[in-house]
Amino acid sequence: MVKLSLSFSIVTCVALIFGAAVKADPILGTWQVEPDHKGQIGQVVIRSCSEAFCGRVVHVVDKTGRSVVTRSMGRDLFWGLRAAGNGSYGGGRVWVPLYDKVYAAKARLNGNRLRVLGCLGPVCDGQTWIRVK
Repeated sequence: MVKLSLSFSIVTCVALIFGAAVKADPILGTWQVEPDHKGQIGQVVIRSCSEAFCGRVVHVVDKTGRSVVTRSMGRDLFWGLRAAGNGSYGGGRVWVPLYDKVYAAKARLNGNRLRVLGCLGPVCDGQTWIRVK
């Protein structure tokens, strides 16, 4: 019983330490995406999801600044993104609404700018997002 309790305590401590590291990651927050092909601009909240990061669309405005509801609202644009060190993230998946396809995802954080990429093999394309908060 003592061994089991000690093992559980060690696992709990490691989980808490790792969880705190994920929560403190600079990628967390609200980001404004580039305008889409219709001129709509979205906001994505990046949060921790298990041991990785996910980004969900929480707000979209049209080119006049009016709030609109799109099929992206409330959906994760990316998931499973993991910190790789030095501002780089990878290993996740990204959904591209324009094509309704899922691709390999990676990202690069530089201050208040986040370059988010979807990749098909060695070919990548993406957007640069700006931190809102």
